[in-house]
Amino acid sequence: MEQKIRGLLAYIFGWLGGLIILFAFKDNDSRTKFNACQSIVMSGASSIVSLVLGRIPFIGFFAWVFAIFIFVLSIIGAIKAYNEEDYELPVISDLTRQIFKSQLD
Repeated sequence: MEQKIRGLLAYIFGWLGGLIILFAFKDNDSRTKFNACQSIVMSGASSIVSLVLGRIPFIGFFAWVFAIFIFVLSIIGAIKAYNEEDYELPVISDLTRQIFKSQLD
């Protein structure tokens, strides 16, 4: 499977797709690893924010807004991964580098 398809699948299937791409394929290039890790962080953040904000009355609306924002970022990431562009999503890319430092080196 091509690297750009792996990057695309990582974004389409969220954290699960990112984990599968990151650990199932040993011949990933650095861009594919970064896309998989960024997808894991982005999807994980979305899940956590949705769980927390979704439980608070009248603020649960912001969980939907955040989920839509993450969905748009996933589409952008998938397109950039398929076009084999080095694209770092704002804020998420820094967090990704901190969390997955050992995987990305």
